[in-house]
Amino acid sequence: MPSIKMDGLDEVIAKLKAMADGRTIEGVQKQAVYAGMKVIKEEVEAQIRGLPEQGGYIGADRLPRNVITKAEKQALIRHIGISDMDEKGGTISNAVGFNGYTDIKTKAYPNGLPAVMIARSINSGSSVRKKHPFMRQARAAARSKAIQAATEAAYEALNKISEG
Repeated sequence: MPSIKMDGLDEVIAKLKAMADGRTIEGVQKQAVYAGMKVIKEEVEAQIRGLPEQGGYIGADRLPRNVITKAEKQALIRHIGISDMDEKGGTISNAVGFNGYTDIKTKAYPNGLPAVMIARSINSGSSVRKKHPFMRQARAAARSKAIQAATEAAYEALNKISEG
């Protein structure tokens, strides 16, 4: 009977078992998702920086206004972030969004305007502001770069696991 002797097969089997571990694969997925979202966050910041701005207070006589103030722009950049990972039905996801209160105080918001409210009014428009859909533009501009970054992060993590 012919036979073949292979050295190192135990090592290959151990690596395959490590990759088949659910926690390991979940970790790879999370790294990939985060890498993609980081690219999208950077693009959202770039879109915010590109919005038309005006230095100080914009009076009510210029409604609906087509610009944002420097303070609003800086507040949005300061309050943008990536949410915690969410796992549902085997799918791992997270989002880029705005959180917290800005330093822009008003009579209605003595602790500061909510960053998400400013972002929504700019993105969707309002009775006092023209629409600038920067989130949609950022998503479209970053889509292929985010997919590439996620793919590279997944391959890198899998290579680390396979190398031991």
